Order: sequence, then C-alpha cells, then structure tokens
Amino acid sequence: MHEGHRARLRKSYIESGADVLEDHRLLELLLTFSIPRKDTNELAHLLIDRYGSLKAVLSADIRDIQAVEGIGENSAVLLNLAGDIIRRIGMGRSESIKLKTASDAARHCIALLSRQKYEAMYVLSLDKNKKLLHADKISSGTLGETVIYPRLVIECALRHHAYSVILAHNHPSGGVTPSKDDIQTTSRISEALGAIGIRLEDHIITGGDRAYSIAGETELSGQDLFMP
Repeated sequence: MHEGHRARLRKSYIESGADVLEDHRLLELLLTFSIPRKDTNELAHLLIDRYGSLKAVLSADIRDIQAVEGIGENSAVLLNLAGDIIRRIGMGRSESIKLKTASDAARHCIALLSRQKYEAMYVLSLDKNKKLLHADKISSGTLGETVIYPRLVIECALRHHAYSVILAHNHPSGGVTPSKDDIQTTSRISEALGAIGIRLEDHIITGGDRAYSIAGETELSGQDLFMP
C-alpha cells in the first residue's frame, strides 16, 4: 500500500508540481528519500504539528529534530539540508542584494539569523552603492550573549574592501530591544571603523520575525517587513 501511495504522490508532483500538494504532502514526499520502507504520511503530520509549519520544520535545529521518534540521522540531515539550501537561495547571490534601507537590512538579517539557536554576530560588508559584498559570522555565544571584538569587524571590512558595514546579531529570547551593552558595543565599533574611514551604517538586532534598527531607533515587525 505504501509503495502505491508513494508512486501516486511522486507522479502528482512530477506532473503538476509542488503547488498542487499541501505542505504535509510535500514533507511526506521529501521524507520518502530518507525513509524508503515506512509510511511517512503520519510522520509528516507529526512534524508539522510539533513545529507549526513546513518552514519551521525545515528551520529546526538538526539535533532537536533528530530526537523526534521516527526521525533518524539521515532524515534529520535531509530536512536540515533542504532548509539550508532554501535559505541560501532566498538570500540570493550577494551581488544582487542591496541594503539601502533599514527595512532591507532587517529582512536580510532576519533570514540570515533565523537558524541561530544561540546569540551570533554577523558583519555585512557593503560597497558604496549599499550592495552586499559579503556576510561574515564573527562570533557565536550562549543563549544570552556573544562577545564582539572590534578587531574582527575591522578585519572583515578590510578583507572585502567595504565602503560601509552593517552589524547584525540575534536575541534568541525573541526580544529585540537593545541592551546597554548593545548600544555601547555599537558606539565602540562605529568609532573603530570611523578611524579607518569606514562607516557603520546600522546595527540590526533580530528576534523571531522582528528586528530593531539601532541607527533608526526603530522596531520593525514581520508584518511591516514581509507584506506582499
């Protein structure tokens, strides 16, 4: 019975594409590649019920998802890899990304940091037209903090011949209000970059689908950022 159902599911996808399949059907089909001899329909429903959406399943931590009953290492790697590929495609090639506004930067930083379980800091190097040259992860800490060294920020900016820089880090708690340390760190790095003629455009703090622009002193919500 499983083989006949799988064959019909695969045929439906080949003939009509992903648009005709519900999220749990797409996940079910994906899991057949790592679970060859077991019904994956129930498991697909279980995963979406647990994480809330297909996107959340493909964004889940690999160790967390592997702990789900019925998900072995192969399935966990497959789901994680699919999510990473989607995230990379969604970010686009760096030569096509321009971060001209706080909203542009916030959208990009939310995508960049959405998979981070702990606090992490990125340096986004830009050219004079605000085009993204490169995004470097310079530190990763605990659930509550990460250490940022101005020297690492400067090294990244110089390596990519940046005209200006955007800092980005996440708050795993979901809150985006900058701490006193966030403000002080931003000021210290801005001074260090300014001393070598590189402008700090902004420092974006993300939490879930929200972000905060320290330069603009403004919180940007997912509804504002991702409206069609």
